[in-house]
Parts: sequence; C-alpha cells; structure tokens
Amino acid sequence: MKALWLREVQAVLEREDFLKWWQSLVDLEQKLLAVWSRHDEFLAQVNLMDFRAEFTQKNAIDSLYLAGEYEDTAAQLLAEASEIENKSYEAAAHFESQRISASDVFSRMGAVENNFLSAQTEVRGLGDSIKSEKDRERGEELRNLLKKKEAEQMRLENEFREAAVLYERENSRKISLWEEVEQMWARSLERNLGVSERRVKSKRARREAERLFKEAEQHKRSSKTLQAEANEADQKKKDIQQAIEDLRTSSKRLFGCLIGEEFLYWPRRENINEVYCVPIHDHAEDFNIELRAKNVYFISRQRGVEFIEPLPPTGEVPEEEDARIDDFFQRGRPEHTAP
Repeated sequence: MKALWLREVQAVLEREDFLKWWQSLVDLEQKLLAVWSRHDEFLAQVNLMDFRAEFTQKNAIDSLYLAGEYEDTAAQLLAEASEIENKSYEAAAHFESQRISASDVFSRMGAVENNFLSAQTEVRGLGDSIKSEKDRERGEELRNLLKKKEAEQMRLENEFREAAVLYERENSRKISLWEEVEQMWARSLERNLGVSERRVKSKRARREAERLFKEAEQHKRSSKTLQAEANEADQKKKDIQQAIEDLRTSSKRLFGCLIGEEFLYWPRRENINEVYCVPIHDHAEDFNIELRAKNVYFISRQRGVEFIEPLPPTGEVPEEEDARIDDFFQRGRPEHTAP
C-alpha cells in the first residue's frame, strides 16, 4: 500500500471505476438491508404461525376434553334420571295405595256424617214432638226416646269428628306422597333435559375441535411456507454479503487503500503519523463531527476514527517532498542499534 498525496486521493475518488465501485457497494448494502429486514419479518411470521398452531392445537385438545366431560356428565345424569324414575314408580304405587286408603276413610266418614245428620234430624223432630204433645204418657215416652237419640247423636258426632281427623291425616299423607312423586318426576325431567343439552354441547365441542385441528394444520403449513421463504431470504442475504465482501476486498487492489467497516484509508504522504479517511456513508452523529460520504478527512494513527479532522477550509494541503516518507513506506521503519 502506497502513501498518497491529497490530490492523489481526490483523483482516486473522482475516477469512474471508483464511483462505479462505490455505487455498487451502496446498492448492495441497501439490498442487504432490505433482504435482512424481509428475512427477519419471515422469521417473525414463522414464530407467530408456530405459536398460533401450538395455541390452536391446545384449544382443540381442550375442546375434545370438554366434549368428553359433557358426555360423562350426560351419562351420569341419565343414570340419575333412571334411578329417580324407578323410585318414582314405587312412590306412585305408595300414593295409589294411600289414595285408596284415603278414599275408604272418606267413604266411612261420609257414612258416619250421614248417620250423624240423620240422628240430629231425629233429635230435632223429637224435640218438636215433645213440645206439641199433650198426652203425658206419650210425652214421657218421647222424652226417654229423645235421651237415647241424643246419646246416639253424641256418639255419632264423636265418630264423625274422629273420622274427619283420620281423613285429614290420610288425605295429607296422600297429598304429600303425590308431591313427592311430582318432585321425582321434575328431577327426572330436569336430568333428562340435561342429558340432551350435554349431548348437544358435546357434539358442538367436537365440531369445534375438528375446526381447530384443521386451523392448526393450516398454521403449520403456513409456517413451513414462511420458513422456506425465510431460508431463501437467508441464502440471498449470504450471497449479497459475499458479494459485498468480494467488492470490499477488491478495493485494496483497485485503489490501493485499506478498507474498514465504514471507511476507506490511505496513508498520508505529507505526514507519516496521519491517514486520509473517506466515509463510505453519511454519518450525522456517532463521530466527533458530521461526516459526508466520499469526502476526505484526517485521522491520526493512534486515535483513528475516534477523532476525525476535516480538511482545511481551502481544501489544499502542502505537498512538500520528504524522502523520509518515501523511505518509510518503501523500506519500512529503520532498525535502531544500540549505541
């Protein structure tokens, strides 16, 4: 690598092959950024599709479990309904027996009530007869008969009251048994309706599971397609990176310079401790001054681009010949011997 005067560096920067080289590098780097961004977007989409596939498949499995739970609940409700229905038959039989018993008690009560009312009518009639009877002996007979009828009336009244109490008790038991039968029928109906609901929900859950499994497969296929596109973008990215590397490597041969990550360097012939540097891109910040692409700047060998100096305002640098500079770049630094 040969040290150059400023005018020689500027001449290189104005050459057509350099401008073409620089434009090719800029274009390739822009393409690399675009491909890199597309590759990252594909990878993000792949991760998203993988997550959706996994999440959707998990929901599908949950739907299957839910369908199974509905079916288990339906079977349990059906068993409960059958058990309640069997018990309701027994309860209905008890009710029918109690209904017959209550009807018998009601019939006996009706007969006792009829006898009581008849006795009551006779007592009332005897009382009227006694009042209207003029014959003493006949009146005495009627009074004796009245006493008997009153005693019979009282006995029949007590029998009627006992029969009424018995009927009330038996009828209440009958009503209670019927309410028990109705409650059993209601519980059995509730469980049977619950069975049908659970079966419908189970079918719905299975349909949802099938839909989710299909959706998960679609996400997996989309993920594979995106992964293929990401791989293609990654290969293209590597090709562009290789092209950029080849282009950067060629700069030393074409322009006699060193190339860094963001700068081209030429040793400065005017001063062996300084280097000309040329930014490949614009830099508004990150450096101590604002930099423009393809402009020439000074840097020292020790600090490098940590401190960059612009050219003098006139843009001219004295080109004093110094044989020591030529010797330095042609033969290298002289060895010092001990005195």
